[in-house]
Amino acid sequence: MTNLPLSAQFYIIIVTISTTAFCLELPDWSSENSWFLTALIVLTIVTQLSQKDGLIPNVSYNASIFGYSLAFFALGRPEAVWVALLSHLALLFRRSKTIPWFVLTFNIGSVVVPLVLASLAVESIFGNNPQGIYSALEIIIAGITFIVFNHLMIGIIHLLTEGSSIKDSGMFERVLVIVDATLFSLGAATAIIWNYSPYAVFLTIGPLYLLQLTLQVPNLEKQKNIEPKTGLFNARYFNQELDRELARANRHDRPLTVVVADLDYLRNINNTYGHLAGDIVIVGVAKILKDAVREYDIVARFGGEEFTILMPETTPVQALSRIEDIRKTIEAADFDATTHQSSLKITMSFGIAGRNSNNNTATEILHLADVAVYQAKQNGRNQVFISEE
Repeated sequence: MTNLPLSAQFYIIIVTISTTAFCLELPDWSSENSWFLTALIVLTIVTQLSQKDGLIPNVSYNASIFGYSLAFFALGRPEAVWVALLSHLALLFRRSKTIPWFVLTFNIGSVVVPLVLASLAVESIFGNNPQGIYSALEIIIAGITFIVFNHLMIGIIHLLTEGSSIKDSGMFERVLVIVDATLFSLGAATAIIWNYSPYAVFLTIGPLYLLQLTLQVPNLEKQKNIEPKTGLFNARYFNQELDRELARANRHDRPLTVVVADLDYLRNINNTYGHLAGDIVIVGVAKILKDAVREYDIVARFGGEEFTILMPETTPVQALSRIEDIRKTIEAADFDATTHQSSLKITMSFGIAGRNSNNNTATEILHLADVAVYQAKQNGRNQVFISEE
């Protein structure tokens, strides 16, 4: 957390304190409808674990809002908070990806706080609702409040950590808002069915399953942007994101850096050990690059042995130490090829260029980085060179 801007750290602490205060007020687990609450928590955990990457960078889709909404309207605000809290804490046991504690607490807060605000909005307009039967207008007010504050809180953290505006964060993209509104509405509709006939809620499993399948569509769309051999982004997507990030950087006068990287003497490996060995090296280097950059950096395979890295909010001088660490990691790495008994070694040359005060174009920045990597090759390879322009 210490690597985040101070404003972002303060914001996360405020959200964490607010969430903790709301959770401390939770009543004890009630035995009434406990089976239904337990089933909702399990269902929401499953949807959390089956989240899909979306078209918007750093944004994933899952159907967990359905569980929050159903608990909110069928059981009440405390139960909805229980569902949000326990379903997120269950992610700690996911082995495939470790979640930093401050990310987890913020994610919990970005659901709990909007749920509480949605409840307060409904109560302030319509008064207390002891029967738990909600009108269409109450559902609409609660849904708008929850979705607006949920997306706003996430947009603010993008603003504080990346310098991008809330609009640029993508949190209010139409497709994302429509998906969340649909899930919230389906949860509310299921709660209405529950109030009339509890066992009839199973009729909503079909629509929920179909909606979960539709969440895979953005992920399928995203596959068009992926280079299949390495799993990195392709050149088309990189150029698209470079144009978008450069426009944002020019608008807010923020730094931006492009890195072009080229493997040294990969042709020798291909000629000596075969192209299968060369592919193993390419995939291994791609993994090193992907693991070494920040979450919001864009790494792409630009050509046969050429890679690019887009680093928003970073000057070339700031990028130098990170790229130098990557260069050393690649130099020290061993790549095991099935066509050769001993491990293979490779080095990489890097060229760095950044946005300047003259508002150079994306093509110009990419060209400067390409010239810089050529200079690194001329200077003896296995080094990093910063463009002087």
